[in-house]
Amino acid sequence: MNNFQRCYERPNKIWINKFSHIPTPVIGDVMGRQNIMDARIRPTWTGARLVGPALTIMTYPSDNLMIHVGVSLAQEGDILIVDAGNYQNAGLWGEILTINAIHRKVKGLVIDGAVRDVKEIEELQFPMFASGINARGGYKSNPGKVNVPVSCGGVAVCSGDLIVADENGVAVIPRDDIENIYEECIKKMRSEKKIIEQLKEGKDTFEIMNMQETLEKLGIKIYE
Repeated sequence: MNNFQRCYERPNKIWINKFSHIPTPVIGDVMGRQNIMDARIRPTWTGARLVGPALTIMTYPSDNLMIHVGVSLAQEGDILIVDAGNYQNAGLWGEILTINAIHRKVKGLVIDGAVRDVKEIEELQFPMFASGINARGGYKSNPGKVNVPVSCGGVAVCSGDLIVADENGVAVIPRDDIENIYEECIKKMRSEKKIIEQLKEGKDTFEIMNMQETLEKLGIKIYE
């Protein structure tokens, strides 16, 4: 028999507000180009954005039983992170689950697998990120897991990690690293602002980023 914990530590809500203004490319850069989900995980409608704590779910192929369980366990503001093994031949999330999630104040969904009812879900303005779309429904008969470490979009995710998702992709910030990553993001954004100002003054990236030194280290010479 599988047993799962209902409760886990979530990040302070202050971080939800702070990261709501930080783009995922900045987060990826300061995390060493790591912890960004694969490109197959995309928003199903334009403008979808998410910031909040992860509640992790692992499903069996073509089965969404544990997703229903996850919705029932979720607290206000949670983001469901579903490891469906990138299974494309069944839409494991649709309009009914969305309405259920909205009434339970779930913030959104990120699933490494397929979904359906995308038009209706866009009309509901429920943020949904998925690796595919398929009209075929799922079963509700196989066990899975909730609140355990999962792999979603090629990134390890634990319940309580901070998720930031926008039009550029999905970033995963380990709960213990949130404060440090935020500080680095602020530094990165200030640095990029200075670069943009220099570009507007007529400089180019080759000069600003001292790429001549990089070329010399690589043994590359440019001749007239």
